[in-house]
Order: sequence, then structure tokens, then C-alpha cells
Amino acid sequence: MGKLVAITEPGVSLAAEGERMVVRRGGKTGETFRLAELDQVLLFGPVEVTHAALMRLLSHGVDVVYLTASGSFRGRLQGHLGRNIELRLAQFRRLQDETFAFAIARAIVAGKISNQRRLLVRAQQTLAEDLIAQELLALRHRIRDARRARDREELLGVEGAAAASYFRAFGRAIKNPLFSFSGRTRRPPRDPVNACLSFGYALAGTLLDGDVTAAGLDPMFGAFHQPSYGRPSLALDLLEEFRPVLVDALVLRLVNRRQLVPADFASPAEALGQDQLAAESNDLDGAVYLASTGRKVFLAEFLRRLREEAYYPTGGGRYSYRDIMRHQVYHLARVIKGEDTTYVPFEMR
Repeated sequence: MGKLVAITEPGVSLAAEGERMVVRRGGKTGETFRLAELDQVLLFGPVEVTHAALMRLLSHGVDVVYLTASGSFRGRLQGHLGRNIELRLAQFRRLQDETFAFAIARAIVAGKISNQRRLLVRAQQTLAEDLIAQELLALRHRIRDARRARDREELLGVEGAAAASYFRAFGRAIKNPLFSFSGRTRRPPRDPVNACLSFGYALAGTLLDGDVTAAGLDPMFGAFHQPSYGRPSLALDLLEEFRPVLVDALVLRLVNRRQLVPADFASPAEALGQDQLAAESNDLDGAVYLASTGRKVFLAEFLRRLREEAYYPTGGGRYSYRDIMRHQVYHLARVIKGEDTTYVPFEMR
């Protein structure tokens, strides 16, 4: 796995010096990164990139992603899209087959619920909460229901019921009295825990969007999420099984270990700055975002989480979570091509 670099400091620039990328602040040289080691660069907010740096990044095939300060995707720099037109044609053809697409959708939802349950099982080992125990039983039934769902409407109902159970228990897994969680709120998030969840989901989704494109698939045409204008449905499909694994587990860790404190969160104007508010398309009344200090902590730990390893049954060994994400994209591509018979989601152990 190549190196992923995130630049969050407003007003800095990224320049090229030979075979290195250099971060500059007010004319002074800061961090440097070898081009040959770079895989992706995430730019948050007003970060300038020189023309020479853009050309060097393009020539080395580095994925450069532009995001708002809050993590919302704005665009990415890339050369030619995947040249594998045969794969995209197979994707369009096979995912229009409702039987084929629905089999993948069921596996995705069952895998997501399984990972939600596994995360709560780990939390319950130290908490022994009656409510968590009740929801664990409910989630076991929802996994079964997802695998047996007969149509898309029924599957959506199962996913919704599982989410309600999961997030009721998720709030009980927060042991830090400085934070509370009464339910999932988004667009915009309205409390610090939701701010972390939204930021993390946006990051993971951005990475998977790039992986899908690099594999030669079209991120807009998925199996579970229906096509909609501007929505990367396939990337969102693949994100589902990784939400509990990459983001939810990390949020619990950061909050419960007090690596994040209430001062790391702020109102939109304070967290993003007035010049960045225009880039946000949501109604921001009552919104809470990670402030600059909180974003730095979260990003550092998110990148560390990506480097952590887990057993990956499909690969028959231990891999970093970042590599598992990529392997799952290529596994789905093989299913679409008929080389793998069934889509198998990644599930935590």
C-alpha cells in the first residue's frame, strides 16, 4: 500500500521539488513526501497546489482529492478513467439483472449488520449492559432476515430496523461522560459524536470511490443503492460493510479514550471559517463540526486505523484495512465478470 497524505492546514501550498512533494507555509518548507511512495493526497479546504506539482502527481498516477474543510467531496484530479470498458459494460449489464444485483445487495446488508453486531459484542465484554444485550439479540435476527429478504423493499426495512437497534446500543457504548449520543443525525450532524461519524464516513467513501474508479468500475452504478444523479452508488454499496469497521470503532476509541474533548468541536462558522461555509450545501442551523484541532486528531487516527491489520478470509491472511478495502473492490469486479461466484462481504472477527 502506498502512502496516503492528508493536508488540512488552510493557506499552505503543495509544490514539486524533483521527485518530492513539499508542503510550504509562508515560503518556508515543511513536510516532504517522496513521489514514488505516494498513493493518495487528500486536500481539505483552501490548500494550493502548484502547476508543476499537479503535473508531477498526474504523471505518477497519484490520486489527488479535493474536499471541503468538513470532509465533503468536491472533486479529484485523475488522468484517464479506467480503460477496461469491457468491465464497465459487464457492470451495467449484470447490475441491471435484478436477481444478480439483489443477491449482492443482500450480502452487503448482512455483512454490514454482522460488523455492527461484532463491534457491539466487543463493547459488551466490558460494559455488560442489558440494553446492549437486547439489541445484540435483535441484530442476530436482522442478519438472518437480511439473508432471507425476498425483495428490495423488505431488505430496506431490515436495514432500517437494524440501524435503529444498533444506534440505540451504540450510545450506551460511549463511556466518556463528556459525550452523549441519542441517535444518528446527518446533513448536518448535530452533536460531536455524529460529527465524527459523518466526517469518517465521508473519508472512507472518498477512498472507496477512488478504488472503484481505479479498478475500472463505474462508481455511479451500484447493486444496493439505486442510481441517482450525482450519487456514487457503487462506492456507497462497498462503504456499508466498512462503516462499523473503520469509522464507528474509531469514534468509540477516540471518545472513550478521551483523545477528543468537547473543545475539539465547534459551530460551522468557527470550524470551517466563513469562506468555507459557501462550499457546504446543507442547512447548517444547529450543526456541529470537528474544529481544526479535532480534525487533525481524527485524521491521524483514521490513517493509523487504515494501516492496522485484520484477518481477511478471502485473501487467506492478514492485511491492512486499506488493502482489504481495495481487495473487496476487485472481488466485486470478479463477481461481475463471473470469475467469483458470490459476493462475500468483509466481516470482522
